[in-house]
Order: sequence, then structure tokens, then C-alpha cells
Amino acid sequence: MKLDFGEVLGRTWKIGWNHKALWLWQMLPGLLSVFFIPLLFVVNPAFAEFMPAPWNRFVNDGWVVVLFMVLTILLIFPLTAAGIGAQLISTYGALQVEKGAEKLSFRELFTNSLPYFWRVFGLYFIFGGAWMVIWFAFLIFISIASAFTFGLAAFCFMPIFMLLIPLILVGYSVLELAQAAIVADDMGTLESISHGWKLFRANALHVIILMVILYFALSMLSSVFMFPVMFPMMLFPMAMEMDGITGTTLFVLFLIFVPLMMLFSYVVQGILMAFFQSAWAVAYLRLSVDANTPIMAEDTSVKAGI
Repeated sequence: MKLDFGEVLGRTWKIGWNHKALWLWQMLPGLLSVFFIPLLFVVNPAFAEFMPAPWNRFVNDGWVVVLFMVLTILLIFPLTAAGIGAQLISTYGALQVEKGAEKLSFRELFTNSLPYFWRVFGLYFIFGGAWMVIWFAFLIFISIASAFTFGLAAFCFMPIFMLLIPLILVGYSVLELAQAAIVADDMGTLESISHGWKLFRANALHVIILMVILYFALSMLSSVFMFPVMFPMMLFPMAMEMDGITGTTLFVLFLIFVPLMMLFSYVVQGILMAFFQSAWAVAYLRLSVDANTPIMAEDTSVKAGI
């Protein structure tokens, strides 16, 4: 089926602008992480030596390294779950609007999305695991090739990596279509991947064009907002170059401004990602139109399962 990009993007704008509850859910994972960043700075051995006494005396203690690793591991899981949940809720909300919902409740978005969570979590686990395997295999290949070519293969790292870009485009497109399939048509994880792949194969050119449009739009808009707030990052190298109270003051300012900078970045990212996910939900429905079958599942209270 031919995808009308103007119609899809126009509908995406209306959904994203009129239903700002989607913005809040997309902001939430980033906002939560901001509260943990100062903690990770304090116990990070790489930064501990810049901390004021008496904390900087513990920089070489083994328990500081262990504490940092434990906290990092403990924080990865809830933040990852929150990120996946935000993508799911945005997809669910956009599909509900397309189904006819006039208002999206912040609480109802969460409760009504829960039945799909573990299937979507499994989807991200499969694609994330596959990408890790491909990436490690790529690194091993480069390492072995560099050993046999006395390091010459390392110069080809970026050109060879560019060959992975088509794979990334295909994988991410299928992931987004599969996620929409889980919510819209109540599919299991593996079934949704198969369905997403079928939709991609049948509409490869249109799906890739949509991905490119969304990616570049997201990147350009992010750059406009994010470039000015990167200046506080210059405080860290300045603090390293200066001694005494000046260096300490600059480092304290760095610790203050970095969380604020990241807070702003997550707000911008949350707004943009709400539009991004809505676009894929709308595109899925347009690509899945079939006169003989319903687009949306009637019952949203199905049990989760892969």
C-alpha cells in the first residue's frame, strides 16, 4: 500500500500536539535518571578525586568501585523498564486516538498499557540482544583483521561500520512496526516480529523513507535545542586545569549545571519522541488497512504473554 507521508505526518502532529500526556510519559524516564546522576558522580572513581575532602581520600578504596558498580546495575533495570514503558504508552495512546479517543488520561494510559508490557519488553530484549551479538561480532572481526593486517584494518572501521546502517534501518523499522502490532492487533512478541517484517517487505521503500524523514527531523530539532546547553560541559576541563578554590568552584558548578542541562534535554527529547512514536503508530495503521479485518483489537485487557 502506498503511504501518504503528508497525511501521516499531519495526523502525527495533531496527535502529539493535542495529547500532551504523551509528552509527560516520554519525559518521565529521563527525569527519573536526573535524580540518580549526582549519586553516580559522587561514587564514580573517575570523579571522586575532584570531590572535596574528606571524600577524595576514599577514591582508591575498593568499596567505592564496588558501590559504583552495584548502583549502576541496580539503576539500569528500572530505567530501562521505564524507557520501554514510555515507548509503549506513546504507541498505545496514539492508537487509541486513531480509534476515536478524544482525551487521553495520564493514569489510564499507564493502566491500559500494562497488559502489553511484557510482550513489548520481550520485543526490545530480542532486538537489543540481536544488536549486541552483531556489534560484538563486528568488533571481533575488526580485531582479528587488524591483527593480521598490522593495524591497517582499524582504519577501515568507519567505512565498514557504514555497511551496518542499512541493517539498523531495517531492524528499527521492523521493531517499531512490531511494537504497534502488539498493541493494535493484540499479537504475541514473535508473531508481531513476523508481521512487522511482512509489512516492511511489502512496503520497504515507503517505510525506509518514513524512517529517514523522522530521523533527520528528530536530529535537526534536537540539535537546535541541545547545542546551546552543551556549554556547561566546558566547565569540567576548565576545572581540571585550575587548582585551588577556582578549580573546586568550577567543578561544583559543573555538578550543578549538568543535571539541569540533562533535565532540559530530557524534556525536549520527551516531546520529540512522543511525535516519533505517534508517527509509527499512524503509519502502522495505514499500512495494515484491510477491508476484511479490523485494525484495532476490541479488548485491551488481554493477558500479557510472549
